[in-house]
Amino acid sequence: MAGFLEVGLNLPYVKEFVAAIVGVGGFAYTFYKIGRRAGNGGDLAQIASLKQESQSLRERFQDLERTVKDPKDFWLRSPSTVDLVEHQNAQASSIPVICVVNFKGGVGKTTISANLAGHFAALGKRVLLIDSDYQGSLSETVMAHANVADYVGSSYMLIEGERDPEAVRGKAERLLSINSGMWIYPAFYDYSRSEVKMMFRWLVGRDNEVRYNLSRYLRSAPFSFDNPDTGFDLVIIDAPPRLLTGVVNALVASTHVLVPTILDGQSQRATVNTVMAIQQFRQKLNPSLKFLGIVPSMVSTAAGYNDRELEAIGDLERSLGESGELVPVLKSCPIWRREELAKAGGSEIVYSRTSNNASTREVREMFGHLGQHVERNVRWRTSRSLEEMFSVPGAKVRVSQ
Repeated sequence: MAGFLEVGLNLPYVKEFVAAIVGVGGFAYTFYKIGRRAGNGGDLAQIASLKQESQSLRERFQDLERTVKDPKDFWLRSPSTVDLVEHQNAQASSIPVICVVNFKGGVGKTTISANLAGHFAALGKRVLLIDSDYQGSLSETVMAHANVADYVGSSYMLIEGERDPEAVRGKAERLLSINSGMWIYPAFYDYSRSEVKMMFRWLVGRDNEVRYNLSRYLRSAPFSFDNPDTGFDLVIIDAPPRLLTGVVNALVASTHVLVPTILDGQSQRATVNTVMAIQQFRQKLNPSLKFLGIVPSMVSTAAGYNDRELEAIGDLERSLGESGELVPVLKSCPIWRREELAKAGGSEIVYSRTSNNASTREVREMFGHLGQHVERNVRWRTSRSLEEMFSVPGAKVRVSQ
């Protein structure tokens, strides 16, 4: 378990890729110039300067190689004091930003992200969904339901950090045919290229800091709760099971994490490893990040947990206790294994169906329970006028919109 990050960050052939980009190209061009100048009787001082540049490139490559070989110095490098303080100040007044994450695939992250968004949009919240997985399961599900065939924006813009916030906000897809209060930044395979590009730009020093790019967008004026035209009340991020640029940005930008898990041994180990990894990110990059809990997913029956599932819950709680993190297992908010949810994957959000048959009501009840837990444990932004209207001197007031 302790070596989880080493496994997660041991990207195949990354050293060779860095060498090819930084080393081979730099060395070839440098010695090409040396040969040209030497052959033409060029200035010896210039040749010496080029040799020095070559040595500098070699040393730079060696530094990159050491960085890649040591995962602890990779994504967990300490940020600048200015970046960290700026981020913490913004987090203090942030809307809820919930990252649904587990570094194991197939545990129900997309189903939970989509249906929670449907639940809160039905309550009148302005909900932004962000798909940060290049496989695009959330995007496929939501956009098929909304009958959106073409899209103008993508979540890769949020991690690249190269565009004006107002322009980026304008690219979010509004899901009008599902709910006028829902938007999404979809992700498909172009997202993967951006993840790799931003990682290597950071490694070679082209960008000083890429881990806070998403956070900066979500804290900017066009995304602000206080903006009545373009702001949001809640952001839900569907995170991939990979420690790359996307999930790093998601964990840094989030105020809370929700960790779905299947109740079996393999998923239990992955869940504990996920919690331990998030602890390290929180310590270094986002100290105010909170756990909402572990969500039992694909539970066999609504009648209650079977013996195997109860045993898995006990093992999970013991392992979490040993990790030193008091993360609750949300035993009262299970997501049952339902045919309706399985059939809807990739085509619709069951919670947001127009029908109101028994199976749809059952799904709404499930996600309603989970949504109530979320609502009780996050800090919602409220309008100043309402706070002033209902406040009592010396008392803390919470007004739900």
